[in-house]
Amino acid sequence: QLSSTTDSQSSLATQPFQRLVETLKSSTQTCTIIESSCGGLISSSLMSVPGSSRVYFGGTVAYSTKRAGKLLCGDEELHDRLLKSTSPAASDDDNKMIVGVEEHLSEETKAYIQSKVKWTQEAALSYCKHMDTDFAIAEGGATGPTFHPEGMKAGFAVLAVAGRRSGQDDVEILAQKLVLSTHGDREMNMRLYADAAAELCVEAMNIADPSIEMTTEQPDTNQVQSTNVTDKLYLDRSSHLRSDAEVMKELYNRSDAQHVIVKGASEVLLGSDDQLSLPTLEQPFLGTLFETDDAKKEALENRTFLGRLGDEQTPLFAMYLPEDTNVSSDSNNSYFANTRSRAPMLSPFHNEIALTATAYVNWRDSHRFCTRCGSPVEFVQGGTCAKCTSGHMAWPRQDPSIIVLVTNAESTHALLARSPRHPSYLYTALAGFVEPGENMETAVAREVHEEVGVHVNHHSINYISSQAWPFPQSCMIGFHAKTNAADGLASVNIDPEEIVDARWFEKEDVYLAARDTDMMGAVLDRQVVEAQQANGNWTGSLLVPSKGVLARTLVDHWLEE
Repeated sequence: QLSSTTDSQSSLATQPFQRLVETLKSSTQTCTIIESSCGGLISSSLMSVPGSSRVYFGGTVAYSTKRAGKLLCGDEELHDRLLKSTSPAASDDDNKMIVGVEEHLSEETKAYIQSKVKWTQEAALSYCKHMDTDFAIAEGGATGPTFHPEGMKAGFAVLAVAGRRSGQDDVEILAQKLVLSTHGDREMNMRLYADAAAELCVEAMNIADPSIEMTTEQPDTNQVQSTNVTDKLYLDRSSHLRSDAEVMKELYNRSDAQHVIVKGASEVLLGSDDQLSLPTLEQPFLGTLFETDDAKKEALENRTFLGRLGDEQTPLFAMYLPEDTNVSSDSNNSYFANTRSRAPMLSPFHNEIALTATAYVNWRDSHRFCTRCGSPVEFVQGGTCAKCTSGHMAWPRQDPSIIVLVTNAESTHALLARSPRHPSYLYTALAGFVEPGENMETAVAREVHEEVGVHVNHHSINYISSQAWPFPQSCMIGFHAKTNAADGLASVNIDPEEIVDARWFEKEDVYLAARDTDMMGAVLDRQVVEAQQANGNWTGSLLVPSKGVLARTLVDHWLEE
């Protein structure tokens, strides 16, 4: 298990809370909060968003209803009603309000959940009235790791939002939701419930007044803070400009153009743990990366045009540097890091442009001669097209590859494998190239059987997501697949040329491995894990790929089922 002082809730201002605060601010409305099992996380997450003081004036953590009477706005009647709502007799009434409760739960557990349905309704209505806010969020549930009643193995939370509909004075329950967890991890359940509460409040605002403009504000991780671009960024690849020589010349000469710096075939220049360093020609730092003026001139002439950034349309280029390039002492804390292991740790936008730049650099390095006639090529159209002296033209390609998380028919176990290039603790999904004339589903079944000797049910193969993976030039297409029910935990027979080990893992073990992985970060980097082991912070034996990697997306999708 991982024992670290790292606070897994250090990033309180999650996207749901940023959206909630912005929506409240834009509609000049307010809210209050009464929470139980979240222990103040809903309030602290909302308060961590800049500008929240305009929309939130305070709330209450009522962890023990019996002892929290004086905390409940001094309302003895409310305290009495909340106490009654938690009594066994209260659960006999209005059971139809339980939505989404699974049938396998015991009657005692269902009654406990029902009591929280009533508790959150009473609390939300009273707090909205007492605090005279536009909305009130109430949360009650169980986080784990131990539960009452006995027999519960996973947490839950009931959420309710009270408010006034547009043009009406009466307070009513606008939205209510039951959130069921799949585990008993206290911290992760608190985060799950808190984010769900923020999302439900935004939904309730739209119910109260459909004319409210719902903000689509995204977290700051999709932004680059620089003197050139301050708006939210996206990459406009501007492919229509590549063949316009005059426009391309102008873009190449822009002094504010930004650059993704790729060193060799495997490293990229970072400015922080989650963002690239994107130096411009105006910044002296860029010049320090070159030993001579000729080296700088050659690098500038061989840049690849990636597109334009955001509304400002600032040009973005990939710039290649030799393997032996070093960062100077006045680098503004920039540093080179392995793209394969560190790109998934970047924000989504920076991950995209890091992989795009890497793909182009590697393609240009491996396509110096025409594949049709063998003559030398020059790179045209902003470096995105190779044209040989005979006039043949070629563009970058991506090789389709499948990656699949295989589970047993009951979905209680996942089949994970380790390849020779992975550390001994890292297990992941199975993957392989799609062969000519083969469709994706056939490739899934073939690769699984070839690598681990297991047959999957063709009807169970489901597409989940995809990801560019330029190592060297793949596009990964992700699937889930199940074995046949009659096979149980099918026997594994690995191909030793492809796989070092493969085995079935219980869902709980994979969940714990995912949690430990998230606390460590870039686990493909052996030094990161070895440092945790040396400090005694991690003594486990299983980790899974980091978030941001498609294999992890497949794992998380399964864990959240």
